[in-house]
Amino acid sequence: MSKKVIYMRKTEQSRKSYNKKAAVYDETYDGRVTRPLKQLLLDTIRIQPEQYILDVACGNGSLIAAISNKTSVHAFGIDIAEEMVKVANETHKGISFKVAPAYPLKFDDSSLDTIVVSAAFHHFEKPKAFAEECLRTLKPGGKVYIGEFIMPAFIRLLANAIFPILKTGDVKLYSEPELSAFFTDKGFKVTNTRTSGKCIVIVFEKILK
Repeated sequence: MSKKVIYMRKTEQSRKSYNKKAAVYDETYDGRVTRPLKQLLLDTIRIQPEQYILDVACGNGSLIAAISNKTSVHAFGIDIAEEMVKVANETHKGISFKVAPAYPLKFDDSSLDTIVVSAAFHHFEKPKAFAEECLRTLKPGGKVYIGEFIMPAFIRLLANAIFPILKTGDVKLYSEPELSAFFTDKGFKVTNTRTSGKCIVIVFEKILK
C-alpha cells in the first residue's frame, strides 16, 4: 500500500476518532493529556487587538476561545471532525468555526496574523504543504505557533513503526529539528521555543519582504 493511500486513510481515521469523542472530549485521555500543551501555548502566544487568528484542528474550540479572551480578535477555528465543530459552535459564540482541512487553507493570501496548531501536527498528512499554506495566508511578520509533544528517539521510532496499523489517525511523531525544518525550509524563522515536560511550543515568523 502506498504512503499516499495510508495518509488519506489516516485523515479519515482522525475524523472518525474525534467525531466519536467530541461530546465528552475534555474528559477523555486526549483531552486531559493536551491541557498542559494548551496552557503552554496560552502562556506563549502574543497577540494584538483586532488581529486575525486561526486555530487549525481546533477541536471543541476551547483553545481559540481562551486566546480570544485575552483581547478582542477576529477568531476562526477549523477542524475535519464535524462533530467537534458542532460542539465548538454550540459552546463558544462569537467565533467562526467551520469544517475544513489543514490543507488547503480556505483563507486569502496575506489575510492572517496568527496560526495556531495544538497537538495536531502529527496528524497532518501533508506537513510540507501545510507550511506552504501558512506562508501564503500569513501577513508579513505573521506567526505560526506549533504545539506538540517531543518524545525520546526510541519512543518516536516505536510509535512511527506502529502508526500505519493503528486506527487513531496519527501519521508521524517528529523530533524538534524535523518539526522546525518544515517551516524554516519554507522561509520562516524561529523566534521562540518553550518547553514544559514533554510539551513544546515553537514559534515561526514569516520573514518581512
